[in-house]
Amino acid sequence: MLISLLRAATVGNGLPLETFDERAVRWVVDTGLAPLFVRATARHPEAATSPLWPLLKAADLTARVLTADQMDAMTEIIDACRDKAPPLVLLKGISIADQYYPAPHLRPMRDIDLLVERDAVPTIEAILTRLGYVQPPQRSAEFYAKHHHGAPFVHSETGVWVDVHRRLVASTSALRADTVFSMETLRRELRPSTFRGRPVRRLSDELQIVYLSCHWAQRLQVVGGMVAMVDLTYLSRNAPDIQWPRILHWAQDSVSCRSLELLLTYLSRRRLIEVDAEVLQRLSATQNLLDRLTRDLGHALVDRYVVGGHDFSRLVSERTLGRLWRTLVLRRRPARRLRRPRASAPRKV
Repeated sequence: MLISLLRAATVGNGLPLETFDERAVRWVVDTGLAPLFVRATARHPEAATSPLWPLLKAADLTARVLTADQMDAMTEIIDACRDKAPPLVLLKGISIADQYYPAPHLRPMRDIDLLVERDAVPTIEAILTRLGYVQPPQRSAEFYAKHHHGAPFVHSETGVWVDVHRRLVASTSALRADTVFSMETLRRELRPSTFRGRPVRRLSDELQIVYLSCHWAQRLQVVGGMVAMVDLTYLSRNAPDIQWPRILHWAQDSVSCRSLELLLTYLSRRRLIEVDAEVLQRLSATQNLLDRLTRDLGHALVDRYVVGGHDFSRLVSERTLGRLWRTLVLRRRPARRLRRPRASAPRKV
C-alpha cells in the first residue's frame, strides 16, 4: 500500500524505492504523485540505481515545468486584474500548493481555480480573453448557469487552464443547503494573503478543510484521489491554529459532515494526520451502526481503488462504484445536533 509513501513524503524521509514494486510506482506516476515519491526516496543511497528512477525523475521534471507555467500564469492574471477587481480568491491547488507545500510542483494541478464576486465575473473573463485565453466549446450554457464556475478558459500558447468560480458549490449540488457553503459564510471566511508578493485572498484554514473534504468526497476519484489526502496532511501539519469548534458547528445537520468524517477518520486511521479523538467522536455523534459500516466500507474503497490502484471488473465497474460512493457519502443524516462544544475543545490538529 502507498500509505507509507504518503506518510514519508510529507516529512521527506529517505524511503527505500525498492519497497515498492513496478505496478505501485507506475500507479504513483499515473496519479500525479511522482514528485512526492522523488522527494520521499531521493535521500536513500540506492534510489538512483533503480531501473524505475528515470521514470520518476522524468515525471518530476514534467511537473516542475507545468507548475512553473501555472505559477507564472497566476502572477500574470493577478497583475492584469489589479485595480480592476477586488483581490482574487485562490482555491484548491493554486492556493494550497503555494501556501503549505514545501514546493508548489509537489501538488499536481489540472487547472487554476479562482473565485470572484458574481458582478466581477465579466471583468475577469474579459481580462483573461485579452491575455490570450479562450473558452473551447464543452457543455451547454444551461449547464454552466447552474454550475459554480463558468466554462473553463485555456491559454492558446501555454495550455494553462483557468476556472473562474462564482460560488464554492453548484446550485444542483447536495451541499448547496449547507450553511458552510453560503455566500455569507464565504465572505466571513476570506483571509488576506499574498502570492509572490501580490495581494490575494484565500479561504480560512477551517473552511479550506471542509471544502477540500467535500470536493474530494463528491465522487470516487480513482486517478488523483490521493491528492486531497496530501493536501489535508500538509495543511494540518502547517496551519498555525485550526479552530475545530467552528468546523464542528458547520457540520451540524449537514451533508458536509459525512465527507469530513470519512476523510478525517481515514487519514487519522492511516496515521497521516493527528486529530484529537474528541473531534472525531463529535463528528460521529449522530451515527448509528449503519453509518459506521458505511464509513468502514468507504475506507475500504479508498484503500483498494484510490490508494491501491486496483482495476475495475465487469462485476464492479467504475460506474457502479461511483453510484455506490454517492449513496454512501452524499445522503443527508437525520436532523440531530452534534453535542455542544466543550471549553477544552482542541484547537490544533
